[in-house]
Amino acid sequence: MNRVKERENVSCHAVFEDETAMAVASSRPMTQNIRGKLFPASGIWGVATHPAARRKGYCRQAVCSLLKANRDDGNAFSNLYPFRESFYERLGYVTFPAVKLIHLSPASLAPLLKIKEEGEIDLKMIGEAIDTYREFIKEIRLSQHGMAFFDAVDQGAISRNNLWVAAARFDGKVEGVMVYHISGEEITRFKFNAVRFYTHTSRARYLLLNWIARHVDQTDRVEIRLRPDEYPETWLSDIQIKLDNTDRPGMGRVLDVSRIDGMTVGQGSFSARISDPACPWNEGCWRFEGRNGLLEVSPASDADCQLTIQGLTALVLGAHDLQDLPLRGWGDPSPELQVVMRRLFPPAVPYLHENF
Repeated sequence: MNRVKERENVSCHAVFEDETAMAVASSRPMTQNIRGKLFPASGIWGVATHPAARRKGYCRQAVCSLLKANRDDGNAFSNLYPFRESFYERLGYVTFPAVKLIHLSPASLAPLLKIKEEGEIDLKMIGEAIDTYREFIKEIRLSQHGMAFFDAVDQGAISRNNLWVAAARFDGKVEGVMVYHISGEEITRFKFNAVRFYTHTSRARYLLLNWIARHVDQTDRVEIRLRPDEYPETWLSDIQIKLDNTDRPGMGRVLDVSRIDGMTVGQGSFSARISDPACPWNEGCWRFEGRNGLLEVSPASDADCQLTIQGLTALVLGAHDLQDLPLRGWGDPSPELQVVMRRLFPPAVPYLHENF
């Protein structure tokens, strides 16, 4: 309940038995970069079912009702973090690549302390730095496929004010941001937790790593959360990275096929008959065509192949091999048509960013 009170523009849908809510699902509006275009999207969270009401389909009803409302609000995509991937896959969602969690010793960054850095670290608590942080994240989102965050500020994070924001500035301009906290109970054995680590430039990256290295006498271990397309093992010799993945990869889906035009694509065109039982407004034949580098979507009279909404979403997100579609029951494009699809929607690595 506190989370609902802290967040703005929350939509909650519930399934009742008599006067008792037996299943609930909530969402908030997001803005998401999909292949270079910013789309209105929703982030679904707070999905729960009363133990006595499970196995009755109530959770599915609540989510489907929320999806319809999100679509009526003009959203083109929907995102969530699953309690079980297979449940949401049946509702049309496809898994994002897992976020990387790297572990290292701050001592391995010691060589950076010998390098004279031109920039400076502007350090503030998140309550004071929230505007700087969000403006920089908006800049990152312009170039990061899949990246989304809630349109309204998370007032809970501001009121708790328990995170540091280190902004790497050069000539007054922010080129990198790290959000972190230090945890533990024993001096010199604290853990440095960087929950956000984004940079525009290499010099910003090394300035932030230098800042972590300065904590060598207070912390004995470091954890940094990174995008899937980062390669931290290449940052420094003898850095000795231990790599994990987050245990909850996000999932996304196309919410309204008719609203996904305008993203950056390659050349080519194909038509597909889309099946989407959870969102029936998407069902039917659609043509997808690259014209002047942008996607055009229109109704079609016939289809070159069959695609489930999962198959279309996998194609748009770009993180799935098209040869997998028939094997996963997501469509039947021929090998020849897969070549056309891959040219129109080149492989990409989507990154959701927002954790909710």
